[in-house]
Amino acid sequence: MNILAIDTSTDSASVALLDDENVLVEFCFNTKRRHEETLLDAIDTLLSHGGVKPSEIDLFAVTVGPGSFTGLRVGLSTTKGLAFAAKRPIAGVSTLAALAFNIPDCKNAICPMLDARRGEIYTAIYSVGKGGIPEIIGEERVTTPEKLLCELNDDTMFLGDGATLYAGMVREMLPERSFFAPPFFNYIRAGAVGLIGLKKYFDGDIVQADNLVPIYLRSSYAETQG
Repeated sequence: MNILAIDTSTDSASVALLDDENVLVEFCFNTKRRHEETLLDAIDTLLSHGGVKPSEIDLFAVTVGPGSFTGLRVGLSTTKGLAFAAKRPIAGVSTLAALAFNIPDCKNAICPMLDARRGEIYTAIYSVGKGGIPEIIGEERVTTPEKLLCELNDDTMFLGDGATLYAGMVREMLPERSFFAPPFFNYIRAGAVGLIGLKKYFDGDIVQADNLVPIYLRSSYAETQG
């Protein structure tokens, strides 16, 4: 099964081509250019390297949030267009789950943290499940780092741009129980998006292009000022 996976939910972006569980080609980029300026060219290059035509993609996997409102719209609209043209299903993947997948062998709780601006973070707690796929404990939410840290009682591995931003606070509030992933694990990998998407496909958790929706967790700043 050919899988095209896409992530544009944060300042970085990534695309990957998978053959079942095998990641054939993956590009990750963290540049100043906007995602709408780079995504289609990256996909064209990716498919060219993999020797696969857009019509030969069997499943599309894309992060649906939480994350940047603009970034998510770019990824979802691109995925919808490609999937509609190819008449193939889409697996919507949690941004936080894809980030947590960077830590496949962790025995501690895993806490991805994404900067949500305005002093808040998008976050959830995960454990490592079968095949390294993250399993959520509780629910995804937007909250303040202080409130999250006050609720944590176990040894926890932190990662993501929010963990970097609030590292000082984390170490101060959880000096004996906080651990941090290496910096290169703080970026979402489209290969992980594709692997989670494949599991969702076999679980029957897929949608058609018309039914793909983002998960924002909160209204945009423009809407709240509305």
